[in-house]
Amino acid sequence: MNTTDTQINEIEEQSALLMNYASALSNAATSNQDGYKLLVLDENLKLWVEIETSLKSAKNLLPQDIKDNLLKLSKFVERMILSKGIAMSKSDFDCLANINMQISEGLLAVVKNSLAKEEAYSLLKCAVDLSTARENNSSEELVTALDNNLQLWVYIKTLASAKNSKLPEDVKNNLVKLAEYVSAKTLELGNNLDNINDRVLDSMINANLQISEGLISNANTTAA
Repeated sequence: MNTTDTQINEIEEQSALLMNYASALSNAATSNQDGYKLLVLDENLKLWVEIETSLKSAKNLLPQDIKDNLLKLSKFVERMILSKGIAMSKSDFDCLANINMQISEGLLAVVKNSLAKEEAYSLLKCAVDLSTARENNSSEELVTALDNNLQLWVYIKTLASAKNSKLPEDVKNNLVKLAEYVSAKTLELGNNLDNINDRVLDSMINANLQISEGLISNANTTAA
């Protein structure tokens, strides 16, 4: 996977903080305590400065157009807080809270779509490698392709089985069953490299292609 766990965790943490500060900003909007308002605004400002720094990193996984828009938004938030401070009206606080909530949801959607597309590409590549190995009549290539495909499906099964997985229950169950099928058929094919069961290999290739297509379709629908 090209997307690192560190990058994903960073965006998820920022998303969670944005949502937490959105709640704090909403509370501050009706608070009579200037000290509390100042604290909330200061923490929110620090978060947006941190987000801005992250956006300027060459390793940031967000698409360039999204990064550009977020940079503009961070400047708006910073100017608003620095120019008005605790003198902000309730509508100003609500505006900042709303920005946080929307960006929090957007960041999580981008991460989800990015991961889905990477998994779709990996599934497609494995399908091509399996097919190419058969065409080349190469046992060595086929062993490598089968091993890479198995590792990918073990990864997918791990994600689907995770307690924090947000996939629908039927989708999770189907992915786990597919992963178990791939595992069993990989062993079966590996034990008979000199007499490959083309029907079994075709079923594994088709499973990759179908799941890959589904991931891409869902990601594009969500993005739209």
